[in-house]
Amino acid sequence: MQKLTVSDAAKELNISVQAIHGRINRGTIEYEKEDGRLYVFLPDAEEGNQPQGNNVVNEVFNSYITSLKSEIESLKEDREARIEEARRKDAIIMSLTQRIPELEAPIEPPSEPSESSVTDSDTESRGVVPPDSHNRSWWRRIFTS
Repeated sequence: MQKLTVSDAAKELNISVQAIHGRINRGTIEYEKEDGRLYVFLPDAEEGNQPQGNNVVNEVFNSYITSLKSEIESLKEDREARIEEARRKDAIIMSLTQRIPELEAPIEPPSEPSESSVTDSDTESRGVVPPDSHNRSWWRRIFTS
């Protein structure tokens, strides 16, 4: 372990003096106060540049980042599925919209006259004649019945 002043430890770790004080306040770095000065203990180069506690913190951060990345991928897949579903629905709606004029067009009577039975007008019942349902659009026939 190296015993360094706060400013020397900051230079060694390539961080600010305030960061060293923050680590001291959090208790993540060993230190001692001697003759009114703060000294920080850093592990030797062969022990590694970071204290053991930071390795655990880094592992937690790495696992958290990995889980966030997988969640992001899952959300991207969901988004792509929803976009594809919206495209499919738009195609269905467009094809139905294009068919509406066909469905609303009046049905043309056959070009050949058909033989109809002639009845005496006196024998026919008199009353209100319902509108021809063939000339109404399909949605009117469904919703006004």
